[in-house]
Amino acid sequence: MLILDFDGVVCDAFEECAVVTWYATEDPETTAAKPVAELVSDLPASFLTRFRTVRKYSRLLHHFMVAHDPRSEAVSGQREFDALFAAFPEYELATYVDNANRLRAALRENQRREWLALHTLYPGVRDLLERHEGRVSIVTAKDERSVWDILAFHRLDHTVVSVIGECGDKRSAVIDLVAEDGLEPRHATFIDDNLTNALQVRDTGARSLWAYWGYHTPEHVQKSLARRMRRAYLPDLAELHA
Repeated sequence: MLILDFDGVVCDAFEECAVVTWYATEDPETTAAKPVAELVSDLPASFLTRFRTVRKYSRLLHHFMVAHDPRSEAVSGQREFDALFAAFPEYELATYVDNANRLRAALRENQRREWLALHTLYPGVRDLLERHEGRVSIVTAKDERSVWDILAFHRLDHTVVSVIGECGDKRSAVIDLVAEDGLEPRHATFIDDNLTNALQVRDTGARSLWAYWGYHTPEHVQKSLARRMRRAYLPDLAELHA
């Protein structure tokens, strides 16, 4: 069984994630009426700089919202990021996340092709999914509907048997997936670019690989070395068998 994260492993959706995060402070319906290309081009350079930093520390859509805090540009460690996230007003955070989800849904429905085009496959992923057709599951913080639509756009939906979306506990998700097939975690190969997720799933007994082509920081690299976390590189995908 092959279990994959989505953004940062299967596809690169940096611009799409930046769009729904930046415009989360505005009315989703009004924003969704503007062309996708315009929404992307109007992203402030200062925000993109902050978002590049925040993206490396984020596991959930909620974490992306830290990029609205100007102080996030100077974050240099996971503890600093976690402190900024913890200080984010709960009501404001909930509102932003709701707006971001509604905007994503509106763009997906009303500007479908333009929205889908913001999701590009990483090299080697198509072959990996096709080689494991019928034995692939996706466990991701992105919503399930979006994942299925993106997979269909790339003509890969037939390779995946299940998608667990908006997932904040990938360890439990992996345990549940293998149990549904009557298997044990050791029978699964899990790949995620978030080091925390990769380490937590490794503790289940699964073969867990840290996707080095995704988003990470020098601090994460040092932690991975200390914890002896096995990495995966894009060229490895050609030879990987779950």
